[in-house]
Amino acid sequence: MKASEKVYWIKAMLGLVTGGICFYAQSIGMQGQLAFMIGVTLFIAYSEALAILIKVDRNRTLKIAMGAFLFLWILTWTLLNTMGINGWI
Repeated sequence: MKASEKVYWIKAMLGLVTGGICFYAQSIGMQGQLAFMIGVTLFIAYSEALAILIKVDRNRTLKIAMGAFLFLWILTWTLLNTMGINGWI
């Protein structure tokens, strides 16, 4: 597996995790804007960490899987929030 493929799949899975973190942050009383800023900060931190760990160019690491991360992050956050509002979790 190429280094860029590893970065892609790791960031896709981290998108799911970030959605859960943002949901939890919002459920303990944090405003939605701050939870969103946490997600953006985590995306940048993940990209920097993966650039160092997998030894891929920093600028390239930011661009790899940006769409997948964003989609999975917002999808997970919205799904958990909807389930939380309806009392399913």
